[in-house]
Amino acid sequence: MSTETPLPSVSVVVPTYRRRDNLSEVVLPLLEDPALLELLVVVDGCEDGSLELLEQIAETHPRLRPIWTENSGGAAARQTGIDAAVGDVLLLLDDDVVAAPGLVSGHARRHQEASDLVVLGYMPTRPPEQGARGRFATHLYAQEYESVCRAYEADPATVLLRLWGGNVSVRREHLVAVPYHSGPFARSNHSDRDFGLRLKAAGLRGVFDRSLLSSHEHVRPLEAFLRDARRQGAGRALVHLEHAELLGPLPMEDTLQGLPGPLRAVLRLDRFAPLRAAMSAVLLAVAKLASRAGVTAVEVGSAKVLRRLETRRGVREVIPTA
Repeated sequence: MSTETPLPSVSVVVPTYRRRDNLSEVVLPLLEDPALLELLVVVDGCEDGSLELLEQIAETHPRLRPIWTENSGGAAARQTGIDAAVGDVLLLLDDDVVAAPGLVSGHARRHQEASDLVVLGYMPTRPPEQGARGRFATHLYAQEYESVCRAYEADPATVLLRLWGGNVSVRREHLVAVPYHSGPFARSNHSDRDFGLRLKAAGLRGVFDRSLLSSHEHVRPLEAFLRDARRQGAGRALVHLEHAELLGPLPMEDTLQGLPGPLRAVLRLDRFAPLRAAMSAVLLAVAKLASRAGVTAVEVGSAKVLRRLETRRGVREVIPTA
């Protein structure tokens, strides 16, 4: 007689905001997975027709549970879905992540192995169409993501230290003890990392599995890319403040890592606001001109430096003395 542990049931939780046009692509593959118990999509207070679309799909797919909440940020919306879920395992997906066949079943099988796992799936960025202009942010994002994935495989201990969410599952009992939503990170780009550090402190183990595949539909125009960089800097600083005992103080010099020495020296002058504003204005103009001219190398190079400036600006919004 088999003594194999039964496959746990899985609730999928997806918070969404102003992504009506992509929701069907995100929702329908999940509803085809036999391991899915329920799919909770939490509309975070947007009036773009997302809720109405979800309700229409739910008429023929009863496992879909649309939920409306007043706008309060992605972390709070995700927590709303977590609180309403009833599955043994909760798979937390972003609303720009499209599941490959078998994603939900794969997460369930990993949790069948042990009860103390945080399972992180793989979500490579879908590359832009050949010749597409202004998509440098997607290329940079993809490079950074793949670098982090290689670090996960080199040292599994980094999974919870540097949790990159969007395709991650945890048993519901652990999410009761360690809620996703954390006040200081309500609207921070680092809510996932804060969550991972708190899960690690609770004694859970992180595993990264490339076979748990999805694709990330990443699109960021230049201005949004820079806003994200600034928020990333602020979130990074906040993570170091909130988890100082584990991470220690934030080394500001790390924000210049990999840059040539002379360029690092110039960027350190960003502590003077007028100089930072001047550098940003020049780099922004260069990036836009290069994009229009199709000179990708110049566009990407200037955008990389701009990102460093905005990241450092975000850090100083939280730690003025950094």
